[in-house]
This record gives sequence, C-alpha cells and structure tokens, in this order.
Amino acid sequence: MDTPTTSTIPGILGLSTLDARNQHLLALDPPKHYTCLPCGLPAELWNIIMDYLHDDKDALMSCLRACRGWGDFCRYHVYDTFIWSVIDEFDDTQCMFHPCPRYVRHLALNGGFLDELADGYDVEWLMPLARHLDEFVSVVHLEVESVDWDDVFETKAWNTFCAASGFLSQIKSLDLSNIPLQPFQNILDSICLFPALEKLDYLPSHVDIDDEDLDLQLCAPSRSWRVFSTEHAPLQLPTSGFWTWLSAVTFTSLQTIRLDSVPTSDLSSLTSYLHLLGASLRNFRVRFVTPHDIHDFAQSGALVKSTGLQRLELVGFIRQYHDNTIWVGEESLTFLTTIPGGSLYCLDIIMDNTSRRVAESSPSHSSALDGLLTSSDRFTALKRVHLTAALEYSDEARKSFPRCQRAGLLTMSAKKPNEFLATLESHNQCTEDN
Repeated sequence: MDTPTTSTIPGILGLSTLDARNQHLLALDPPKHYTCLPCGLPAELWNIIMDYLHDDKDALMSCLRACRGWGDFCRYHVYDTFIWSVIDEFDDTQCMFHPCPRYVRHLALNGGFLDELADGYDVEWLMPLARHLDEFVSVVHLEVESVDWDDVFETKAWNTFCAASGFLSQIKSLDLSNIPLQPFQNILDSICLFPALEKLDYLPSHVDIDDEDLDLQLCAPSRSWRVFSTEHAPLQLPTSGFWTWLSAVTFTSLQTIRLDSVPTSDLSSLTSYLHLLGASLRNFRVRFVTPHDIHDFAQSGALVKSTGLQRLELVGFIRQYHDNTIWVGEESLTFLTTIPGGSLYCLDIIMDNTSRRVAESSPSHSSALDGLLTSSDRFTALKRVHLTAALEYSDEARKSFPRCQRAGLLTMSAKKPNEFLATLESHNQCTEDN
C-alpha cells in the first residue's frame, strides 16, 4: 500500500488540510478507499469526528471492530506513538516487529541509563528497532530519553541506526530528554544526523561541564532547523556550548529560541550568536529569576540587533506578590529600551507569583511600563500585550495597565492557583536544588 500523504481534496467542506485537535493532521488514502462510509458522510468529516476520540484507545478499538471503513482514521491515533526501551525484547524469528508501523508518527527511545539498571541488559538494546526503521515511514517526531551517549555510541546498534538514511531524513522534530550534557561532541553529532530537522528541544539530565577538544566546524546542522528550545531544562542550564558552536559554523537559520534562565557566564556567547542572527530571529523567550537577571540581560544588549523580532515572551519580567502588589523594576524598563520595536507584534508576560520582596522602599514602575508599551514611536507594530497571572490577582494586574486597555492591546489569561503553578512548574522545579 502506498505511503499515505496529507489530503488536498477539498470535499464539501472546502478543506485542503484537516485542522484536527491536538495537531492530529491525519493523512487520507486516495478517495476510492472511502466510498462505503456510514451515513454517507465524506471521509474528511469522519476524520474530524474520530479525532475527538484521539486519547480514548478503548473507544477507537471499538470503532475499528465496528466499521472497516473507519480503519485508517482510528489507526492514526491507536498507533500514533511507539516506545522502544532498554527492557523491550524482540525475537528476530517473529514475522512482525510492529502491527502497523506506517501509522506511527512519534517514536520514543528510552534507554533507562544502563548503568542504573540491573546487570544483564544488552548494550545493543537498540538493534531490534534499528533493523526495522525503514518500516516506520510516517515518523516525523523522535524522542530520545535517558540515554547516556557513552553506552550507545560506537555500538553496532547505533551504527545501524545511523545508517537508516531514509528514516533519519523524515525526522523534523527531535526531543533530547534527560540526556547528559556531555560528551558534548556526541550531542552535536546526534543533532547533525537529521537533514530535515526543524525543531530541537533539549532537556539535560545533569549539567556537569568538562573541557572538551571539539572540532565545531565538522558539525553542520540542517539548514531547515528553525526552532531551538531549552525552556524545560533545569535552572541555569549552561548553554554557551550551543551558542559557540552555532556561531562557529555561522548558522543563521534559527527563527525561534525559547530559553529558561540564562547564566550570567553564558550571556557573552548568547549575545554574540543573537547578533549573528540579527533580523532572522522572529520569536524569543527567556525567564528571569531575579531583577538582577533582567539588569544583566539588558546590559548585555543581546537583542539590540534583532530587528525582525515579532514575538517576545518574558517570564518573571513582572512580579506579583501575595498582597496583590504588582512590581515592575527600573531594569525592566531598561530592558525594553534595548528591544527594536519596529517589528515586535506580540509581548507575552508571565507574571512571577512569589512571596519574595525586592525592597519595600523601591517603587514600582508599572505606570511607566504601561506608557512605554503604548508609545507610538517606540513599538510601532505592537498589537497585543498578553499577561498571564493567577486568578485571584488578575484584576489588580489588569488595573496596572489602563493605557494598554484603552489602546486595545491588553489581553489576559487568569488561571486558578494550581493551573498557574503548573504554568511555572517546569521553571521552578529545580530552584531549591540549585
């Protein structure tokens, strides 16, 4: 059977592609396979209807048994994700490795850190999957979790994996989760395996830094790489290695960079790379733990050459205390004056809801911030200022920006306490440990 491709048949809805929930962009086989669907509804409608069951595997399996014509719609959800881990086993005498590999779009590899497991696990645990990668023709998202490169590199399984050029060329999104930061050379080599890579999300298991003798010029990433995120990484993740590498190979294709807090020691290398990117940068996100972080970032001038910046997301840029006080420091105003305002379309501010106080005698500059954001000669393209705050403090936050309200710029996301904490959970989970 031919590999399914995204349908471009308009049908009665005039749909060129399916805008399904949770980004389930379901592919349809040629229309001749869908002539006997229930109720006379077109395939596009049944595709959308089945999408509402995307996370109910029992219901999907019932649908599979009820109507043969629903098969493809259901299988795209039932077999969407496949996980292969170090504890899985496969007998090569079996005739089938996976029941429906062509429907898998998200492939996850879980190494479980071999040195933490009981004795007896094979370092070639990846080999059964590596031998069958050519069957997974629809995978675009690869997740690698809890793998120590020292356990994998140079094994026969890894060499077989790297030889699967067809599979590697499909991958557009790569998640490296719970992966040691070093050997850093192995991380660079892994990133460069994927010629069609568009998005990389990196979450290290630990951030020990040792000196390495790296030949950065030999590691050229895909020119299709557009998005780089470390926003879920532990607090103060050292990222200078990435910026030094990307600067060394003059890589200017990145358009979106999403970071957690940036160590002061990394500001120089980050600034150099952002200056190299210049107007190519479209979206930027960073978290500030303290007002001093804002001051240091502003002084670095990291974004002064980002003249194409359209969306800026700032966490901790404004502080909101338990007595409803909204606090904006002078360093926040200074920071905004370093941002080229000609193309900035959207400013997202996630308020830091904390009991810590800066200084009782230090006044808030929220009114000045409100005025700066509505300045017609500063942010000429600004269309939206979006604030995310805890529900009980949202009214006070809204009152702090009357000019933005009158200008029609202000939008709010007011969340319940547990929802708001969930928003910041990935940022705060390592604060006490550090």
